[in-house]
Amino acid sequence: MTTIDKTKLSRALASKASARLEMWLSICSRCGLCAEGCHYYASNPRTEHVPAYRIQPLLDLYRKRGKVDAELLTEFRDIWYGTCTMCQRCTMYCPHGIGIAPLVHAARGVAVAMGLTPPGLAKGLENALEFGNNLGMTEDEYLETVEWQLEELREEMPSAEAPMDKAGAEYLLTFHPRDIKFYPQNLYNYLKLYNASGIDFTLSSKGWDSTNLGLFAGDVPKATALARNVVEAAEALRVKALITAE
Repeated sequence: MTTIDKTKLSRALASKASARLEMWLSICSRCGLCAEGCHYYASNPRTEHVPAYRIQPLLDLYRKRGKVDAELLTEFRDIWYGTCTMCQRCTMYCPHGIGIAPLVHAARGVAVAMGLTPPGLAKGLENALEFGNNLGMTEDEYLETVEWQLEELREEMPSAEAPMDKAGAEYLLTFHPRDIKFYPQNLYNYLKLYNASGIDFTLSSKGWDSTNLGLFAGDVPKATALARNVVEAAEALRVKALITAE
């Protein structure tokens, strides 16, 4: 069982506190209308899938001034990470306009500070920081997959191109790593679409993963570092716009 560092927990809570956060936590009336916009609740209508339920643990942490045990904090962690994708649809149904996704993100930041990032997510984040993508693909593996799918596409579309690191292109294409490692046929279709459209595009050998597990984890410094990878790739190639994976 994880030992809770009370001082560190208090600092984490203080770092996330803001007038807006406190207002949102205080005005939630638990009306449940937010559930109408939640795909978790729609697929499995359980109390713990109501978005308002997810922010209650954060409110409890502030009310108790962080005086909770490791078991309870781990339970909170599972709620924050296990029942929300931070899509923000719930806010569209909230009569008060409460930003539940930012509250969940703040709560996850507390979990990160306490070393409670879910193991699978932590490993993906580690890969992203080391390899530039969350599946840990090497640059050679990425380039070989692009070349392979371009060869396949040229059997159907002989003039197809997959420009790599083309400076001055209008668009930079980025991807979700799973489309490269597990579903390369998706890459085939992307290249087919962009070649057929006639747009001026390029791929990059660096910063091609536009997913951001740091953002999803609630780890702001790591989220910033991952976002910077993509921004720097775009700026180095002097593109006008970026097309992201999702």
